[in-house]
Amino acid sequence: MAMLYTRRCLLVIILLLIAGVVNADELGASLQLEGRMACQRGVARLITWQGADGSWQQDVGLTAHAALALALAAGNQPDADAARSHARIFVQEMLARGTAAMSPATKGSERLTAGAMAMALRLFLREGAAVPPELVSRIQSLVAAGNVPPADAMVVCETLLLFQQQDMGRAPSSDRGAPAMPEVAGHVEQLLTNIIANGDDAVLEGARLAAQMATGDATAGAAARRRLEEMADDASGVCLAELYWLARVLYTQGASGNAGTAWRTPLMTVLLEKQRGDGGWGRVGDSPAARIVDSAWALQALAVLLAAAPQGEK
Repeated sequence: MAMLYTRRCLLVIILLLIAGVVNADELGASLQLEGRMACQRGVARLITWQGADGSWQQDVGLTAHAALALALAAGNQPDADAARSHARIFVQEMLARGTAAMSPATKGSERLTAGAMAMALRLFLREGAAVPPELVSRIQSLVAAGNVPPADAMVVCETLLLFQQQDMGRAPSSDRGAPAMPEVAGHVEQLLTNIIANGDDAVLEGARLAAQMATGDATAGAAARRRLEEMADDASGVCLAELYWLARVLYTQGASGNAGTAWRTPLMTVLLEKQRGDGGWGRVGDSPAARIVDSAWALQALAVLLAAAPQGEK
């Protein structure tokens, strides 16, 4: 039990969300300024895409994802706070109104995906809002049944870790502070194993490396640096979600005291290069929803880049 509890704590530390505080160690003054300005433009563009009902495209998962990006990248900016609050109310109302959408019996487009439910749960945890029990139960059921699509697996895994962290903080201690929901740790382990083993292109290389680092693979950091070098050499096909996961891996490596080659500068350069003139991200011709997704991932990656350097990072 003690070993399992220690392992859980390690996973939580590795994948915790990072507060966006400017770091002065690697990025020069010019890139820091460009990064902050890119965040401001990106936040402003994301807010302009929000609908009058508080949603982005009237989609629960997309709305939660965009609101999380604002939480990480905008700090306490008043307009972003208002947009995020409006978004959370939309998500809460949609889940309360459409509990059936979480049911395995619901078919087609009316059924929420594992990724959408995880994004909603992650938003509630981030905002300190009440979590619908059926939301947690449904996510855990999908994981236990092996029904989480590869593309959603790392987001679901991270969300369960955050839920476990909250549970550890509030649950009565029965064995050296072990959390009250031990099944969460087993689901996390199951997801991580599946992500690493999955050779499908649906699992981004950055997400796979994040899973490897979470399981203690010492080679993940070096592999992430090599992948970043490849992307910096040819940014034409860069996936912004992958940049986010690479940033998380490399940041965590610094937290463990194993930081090596500078990584913030090349990653920042790619993000700045990919930002569009209107402040958002995404390819020319992309759908509005695709641009919202890319912009949300880019803003979260910027938040990691501009975060204070962890102790041990050179």
